[in-house]
Amino acid sequence: MKNRLILILVALLLAGPAIAQQGQQARPAAAPAPSATRSAGVDPNGALNAAFQVAQMVDAGRTAELWDGASAVTKRLMQKQAFVNGVTSMRKQKGDVRGRAWVAVRRQQLAGTDKVPAGNYVSVELAAQVAGNKMLRELITFRVDEDGVLRFSGYVME
Repeated sequence: MKNRLILILVALLLAGPAIAQQGQQARPAAAPAPSATRSAGVDPNGALNAAFQVAQMVDAGRTAELWDGASAVTKRLMQKQAFVNGVTSMRKQKGDVRGRAWVAVRRQQLAGTDKVPAGNYVSVELAAQVAGNKMLRELITFRVDEDGVLRFSGYVME
């Protein structure tokens, strides 16, 4: 539970105010798993495509694969099984996603705290439609690791 709260905290801290247009539909990318992408200045479109891939992996129950390619910083904050169980439980409570649209792509440089390590982060906010036409928010976070690679670092749906 503590680890799940840390992951959610990281995602929420990175949420910030929206800076991109709302309501445009994005197409899922057919690229390899998004857990690691080379970052030379972080392309917002690449981050958006990677976020849609992450969301599709979560939809398919492939959270263990996300963990395997996650940032080492994320792995230090939470153990694999806690991550898999937390995301699986969160998604079961929310229901199946029937559609999603992007809301915002944000880049942030954090000085770091005891709960959120210093670094450059990219968060992608998606609006997800679930049963009953209810709209929820998915926040998918990536970290630019020291080797310049953008790696998955967090997921939350609220």
